[in-house]
Amino acid sequence: MQILVMRHGEAEPQITHDAERRLTALGQQQAQAQGQWLKSLGWTPDALWVSTYLRAQQTAEQTLRALDAHPKRLVLPELTPDGNAGAVADLVAASPEIERLLIVSHMPLVSYLVEKLVPGEVPMAFATAQIVVIDIEDGKAKVSLRQLSSVD
Repeated sequence: MQILVMRHGEAEPQITHDAERRLTALGQQQAQAQGQWLKSLGWTPDALWVSTYLRAQQTAEQTLRALDAHPKRLVLPELTPDGNAGAVADLVAASPEIERLLIVSHMPLVSYLVEKLVPGEVPMAFATAQIVVIDIEDGKAKVSLRQLSSVD
């Protein structure tokens, strides 16, 4: 299984409710650039798991549009900023049928999720639209790549 953990693109400042924050123009470009990068690698997700928050939804849409991909989509409240990384890791473990999974979420959840999926991995701060690639083989997980957006 290969899991790409992605933080949403740059979002507007919090004016109203955090869940309603939209991507900025730069955030949209970041998400598109990541999708184009993935397309250049020939990588297409079998499944997308995304936060209920608008900026994560928009990031997923822009990334998938650039990829021209239409994976099975699951919107998870566990993927909000203060969501439960352990519960998401348990869902990953219970989904062996997925070969390539794209997860779009927020800080600090993305950092905690990488730590849960890759024991011993030091928690890291994600830049906006950053992707961390995790390969799980024979029950062992490792971080194989940290990809920043090319428009930063």
